[in-house]
Amino acid sequence: MKAKKLSFLLMLIFVLLLSACSGGKETTGDAKDPVKEDPPVKEEEPAEEEVTYNLGGRVIKIVNHWDMTPQGGTELGDLAVQKVKDVEEKYNVKIEYHVVPWEEKVNQLTASILANEPIGDLVGLDTNMTASMVQQDYLFALDDIIDISNSKINDTLKKMGTFNEKVYLMKHETNESGGMYYNKTMFEQAGLTDPYELQEAGEWTWDAMLEAAKKLTTGSNYGLSGDANLLAEYSIVTNGGKVLDTTTGEVLLDSPEAMEGLEFMASLFNEHKVVKPNEGDTWNNPRQYFTEGLVGMTQGWVWEADGRSETPFEWGYVFWPKGPKGSDYQTIVSSAEGMTIPKGVESPEIVYQIWEDLQLWEANGENVIEWFEDVMPNEESVDTATKMLEKINANYWPAYDLYDAFWGTYGSISNGDESPSQAIAKVKGEAQARVDKFMGKE
Repeated sequence: MKAKKLSFLLMLIFVLLLSACSGGKETTGDAKDPVKEDPPVKEEEPAEEEVTYNLGGRVIKIVNHWDMTPQGGTELGDLAVQKVKDVEEKYNVKIEYHVVPWEEKVNQLTASILANEPIGDLVGLDTNMTASMVQQDYLFALDDIIDISNSKINDTLKKMGTFNEKVYLMKHETNESGGMYYNKTMFEQAGLTDPYELQEAGEWTWDAMLEAAKKLTTGSNYGLSGDANLLAEYSIVTNGGKVLDTTTGEVLLDSPEAMEGLEFMASLFNEHKVVKPNEGDTWNNPRQYFTEGLVGMTQGWVWEADGRSETPFEWGYVFWPKGPKGSDYQTIVSSAEGMTIPKGVESPEIVYQIWEDLQLWEANGENVIEWFEDVMPNEESVDTATKMLEKINANYWPAYDLYDAFWGTYGSISNGDESPSQAIAKVKGEAQARVDKFMGKE
């Protein structure tokens, strides 16, 4: 009996204990959510300290044929001035800007490199100058002094600065252009579709341009004006061709794409007669004809827009139309400018970093777009100029000693004196020999 009572008592105690434990976990309408523990506080990682250098007050000379000294007074100007101060403090240097006349730049730079005393740590050159300097091993390739993949220079600008498959020419932004001005008023009066509309639909082609040019050629007016040299290059490139493969050094003027482009250019002059003849000045005449309202279309760059603000008609700006073998619209660039680092410069990798730190990467492109908005007459033209920045096709064929190799060649084609195949066959051998000599292949 006592054993039964003891057993019952132990069982009762066990049940009460079990009930107490489980009761704390029950939820009712009045129950409160269990208290949650705060997660452990993570310690903030210390901010990465900016690397500083002490160049002991070294003077960093920046040389060009124009004064690159930043000027304050505008938002971007003030930022540029502050950049100089920041760089001077960060590196313990003094930034100086020097001007060397354009015509003296190459000679002075060459002599100073040979004397192991470069005229500047950073020197502005165009692509013709750069290509020649590269062949003589007078400039540092960025690929050899920095990890180019970590550079702030974007891929487009790297391509624009590339010679012999390495980057030598430094640019932080591009304002390159190259397309067609057209007389919107003439197009509208002739009942033609606006080229910008065709461009946006992907239908601005050689055939569309030719159709418009023929309709606009009436009386004393012509569909087009232009220099045969420029029209030839634009016809070649917009059809997927090249004047020169700058990697292999092969002249490609007799490729199917190039020959088709030259045949088309010849037809504009000789078969369809839609190009207004120049009167002795192949540079100024085509531009003058357009500004005077005598032609419907002409080749041109954005920087020319400022001089056309007072024209008595509405105009627009579009890409040069694409040929049958062209896959997309292109911005044709055969010359550009940028900064270089001459051989003999001390610590070129730090000089590059100084250049990079001086650039307004945070405002990259803003001033270019603002410029477009200032000089262009409508949103469509601003849009085209902006798109051109993303479609650059850089081929620096003139830099390979070809700048005057085709003088007279394209003129003889446009005059009908020779067929494209005859004219190119006559000059290709000499052109190839020039390139081979320039590249040291002889």
